[in-house]
Amino acid sequence: MNRRPLTIEFTGLPNSGKTTLIHNLESSLLAQGINVQIMQEDAELVPKEIPKKTWIRNVWITFGQLQSLLEIPYSQADIILFDRGYCDALFWANFLFKQNVCSKAESSSLLKILHEMNNSFCVFPDYLFVIDVSVEESLKRRYASGGDAPVLTNQEFLNFYKKELDCFYETVTCPMWYLDTSNMTIDEVKNNTLKKLCSYWMNNHSKELMLIH
Repeated sequence: MNRRPLTIEFTGLPNSGKTTLIHNLESSLLAQGINVQIMQEDAELVPKEIPKKTWIRNVWITFGQLQSLLEIPYSQADIILFDRGYCDALFWANFLFKQNVCSKAESSSLLKILHEMNNSFCVFPDYLFVIDVSVEESLKRRYASGGDAPVLTNQEFLNFYKKELDCFYETVTCPMWYLDTSNMTIDEVKNNTLKKLCSYWMNNHSKELMLIH
């Protein structure tokens, strides 16, 4: 079996720039000879027959994420970047209960599966990168992009979502790095993140690869 890749999960409020950042990092790392793999959430792959804002939809997405996590030991990549992943699945399993989308029993059952999955296969990310943004800036970027998703343009929901996320971060046991992108350009976000990623890489893989700072 190959050396296990470095795994980094990205999470944060909508419109913080996570997906753009991940693809910018991929380009920069590939240019340096680093083999990068992106694992994206499967929300867009959910069958149309499954309604949005339902518990079964979240379960479908979660098991898609778990399938990707099981591929980690066999990946040829040096670094795997997760656009949401295991930590995000943990958060949503509990968050949907607080929104009355599922019962406590349903939430607990899914959380049990997630924890047992980690105990058996060690799928927790090596690092969690929180790419954050203020609620006001999230809304501003959403409207500027022409997006009109009701949930993502609901300030009350985003305030609650952010509050719950901040509480969740306090429970995360893997190393975590936080970046507020509210007043940053796309290049500033990329350069700051790349610098941090490089430092993590050098701490663990200095004998195998060199990253250009």
